[in-house]
Amino acid sequence: MSTARGGAVRTLRVPGLHGYAAEFSPYLPGRLACAASQHYGIAGCGTLLIVDQIESGLRLFRSFDWNDGLFDVTWSENNEHVLVTGSGDGSLQLWDTAKAAGPLQVYKEHTQEYVQRSYIMT
Repeated sequence: MSTARGGAVRTLRVPGLHGYAAEFSPYLPGRLACAASQHYGIAGCGTLLIVDQIESGLRLFRSFDWNDGLFDVTWSENNEHVLVTGSGDGSLQLWDTAKAAGPLQVYKEHTQEYVQRSYIMT
């Protein structure tokens, strides 16, 4: 994972995980959330990484594990500590970075992974 906020490029390597989505916090400058998966999202678990950008580089603030790959992440519009992730099992997870355990809640409405298809018009 690399960030380029404020002109500096920083890298955080997390062995065994591949990042799929990253979003800076709208509330806390330098805080970044990254949804990651094992084995390129084909199989394995997922991890939500919360990273702080500090003068000396990137520091892992907190991480949360999930039993399927995580492919998307977004911050809450109402709470600086709350995030939502989407996973390959079709569920959404609600996380609170102020708590070490999670998720707060799981929404399971889909029975399979949603595959986004891009169509090229010629």
